[in-house]
Amino acid sequence: MTADLLRQLFLGYPSEKIHWWYCHETGLHALPSVRAGSLHPFLMPERLVPHVRQTALKCWWLENFWTPRAARHLEKTITEVKPDFVAGLLYGWSVPVLARVRWPANLRRHFSLWDFPDTNGMKRVLGESRSQRFVANIHELLRHANSFDAICPGALTEIRSHTGRTDGLVVHSGFEPQHLAALEKFEVIPDDGVLRLAYVGTIISENDFLEMLAALKKIRSQIPQRIVLEFFGGRNYRSRAWFEPDWMTEHGMFTDDGLIAALRRCAWGIVVMDSAGEDLRYSRFSFPNKVGTYLSAGVPVLGFGHPTSSLAQIMQEHRLGKFTGATTHEDLEKFLLESLRLPSPRAAFRDDILRCARTEFNAAEIRARLWRLWGVTD
Repeated sequence: MTADLLRQLFLGYPSEKIHWWYCHETGLHALPSVRAGSLHPFLMPERLVPHVRQTALKCWWLENFWTPRAARHLEKTITEVKPDFVAGLLYGWSVPVLARVRWPANLRRHFSLWDFPDTNGMKRVLGESRSQRFVANIHELLRHANSFDAICPGALTEIRSHTGRTDGLVVHSGFEPQHLAALEKFEVIPDDGVLRLAYVGTIISENDFLEMLAALKKIRSQIPQRIVLEFFGGRNYRSRAWFEPDWMTEHGMFTDDGLIAALRRCAWGIVVMDSAGEDLRYSRFSFPNKVGTYLSAGVPVLGFGHPTSSLAQIMQEHRLGKFTGATTHEDLEKFLLESLRLPSPRAAFRDDILRCARTEFNAAEIRARLWRLWGVTD
């Protein structure tokens, strides 16, 4: 969901002042909300991207040969376009590149951290020692940055413990003004006897998702309405062995407003994180962007995760739906039965969602605070 968040953060920013430097092929810069005045790619060779095969060899080559050349290319780009400031996303191989750049003395730097590179998945690709070097690079970059943001309060706490900095900003997806206005009006969706459950985007913790799915399948006959699980995001889940078309459906890609309109038909939005705590670095320091997407449509969250996760934290602070840290089939089934029997969940949580939307998830305010850090006044 990185693309969705970037679209929100640059919404309304003058395109002629945006100069994209990137190392992975992307169509993001062609979107109207983040269209760039100039493009400066230094692409990582696709055959050398470390996915499954020969990851150690590919990572060694990238770190020792590609990274220094990419850093020099970025330095050349900065000299050429003379930006007012640089905003860099600390993710994957951008981290060692940014760490090697020789920054002009008076150039303001802002860095965004939306995932640490020492999650289980990243360590499998990078290796333990390299992922720790990337983490050390991040701490050093943030220590000397003019400003920075992170995806959740837990990540800011972690940054503070290593850098001493307390001036970071929390940045995540949120409500645009039209979404707030629609939620304030709140149109009641006629009951057609179908209880629609939404799942937006990528399944991050597949084992936990399958546990939830097994419990849902077992109890759905005990719910008076017909349950339909709807997937959004074009991930081709219909081809997976667990997909059952008699009560599941998958939608293609929507426009932003089209997705919100489709979600308003749903009673709950499902978020599944790492309930067993097998990857706590991810659960605590990342944040599921789909939460903001659901809330933008006025859809309460049906959350599954570890009690120390960022998801648990936000749902403890705000009444946004129902959350469980259950890991057994019995407890999952009990949680689902109690939650799905709740009448009119969108109405039940509407006031609390709206209250949270005006504070924690107000996209216009998040954007304004971020732009002020960048030195942009309008």
